[in-house]
Amino acid sequence: MNKKIYIGICATVILVLVILFVYIFSPKLSQNEEYLLYSKIESIMLESEQEQLNNYKVFLSMKRFGYDKEKDNTYIYCWIQTESFFVNEEGRVEMYEGSSMPYKFTFKGEEYIGYEVPKDGRDYQESINELFPFSVRSKFDSIYEDDYLKNEIIKQVESYYNINIEDIYY
Repeated sequence: MNKKIYIGICATVILVLVILFVYIFSPKLSQNEEYLLYSKIESIMLESEQEQLNNYKVFLSMKRFGYDKEKDNTYIYCWIQTESFFVNEEGRVEMYEGSSMPYKFTFKGEEYIGYEVPKDGRDYQESINELFPFSVRSKFDSIYEDDYLKNEIIKQVESYYNINIEDIYY
């Protein structure tokens, strides 16, 4: 067998073994731990938004993009859309404001540490690259390919106010 082919095969086998080793021994969250952290994120975001808007009801929808676990910290990646609504003088449900952006949440064990969002303007793309690994960024297009987040909020608004989408004033 040619010496170059033998070295190539050996290098490929070693690379595969290293990748397998990293995957097997990288820290993982149990489904319960992951569910608990995402639930905490929803509570934190809703409480924060609701405090700022006393006369309004805030609704939240989240698309989960996974997590990274490094030593004591767990980083949760998701896209969150919030919209607030109120009943106007005419008795119609009206949207007040909303936001839709990716978040990186940090937990130490189950303790919430904080979150980071991309910067505005010219620094947006650079901050996206710094905050989110490629495996997460590559999922961002799915936000624009479907209306999952918007539809989830509409369902919540319809249920909360007992109305249909046609009765919501945007």
